[in-house]
Amino acid sequence: MENAISVFIGATSDEKVKTIDTVRELLKVPGVQKVWELTGSLDILVLASSPSVAQLNSVVEAVRACKGVRSETTYLVLDSHETKSK
Repeated sequence: MENAISVFIGATSDEKVKTIDTVRELLKVPGVQKVWELTGSLDILVLASSPSVAQLNSVVEAVRACKGVRSETTYLVLDSHETKSK
């Protein structure tokens, strides 16, 4: 999505809900692009984007409302960098 606002959303999950069930719910949220299961202080990392802050706020609210998401922290992407392939 060109000129989109992107965020990473780090979430902890409810241990009473299977992580894969939470992931499936998250992938249904419009604007969510990718979901990773993690080890460490976060259980799930979500990449989401939207063309506006207002729409992005709706995405974040929808992620918070997903069954199995206990808490979340949102990280706004300011810039991105990639290695150049040879």
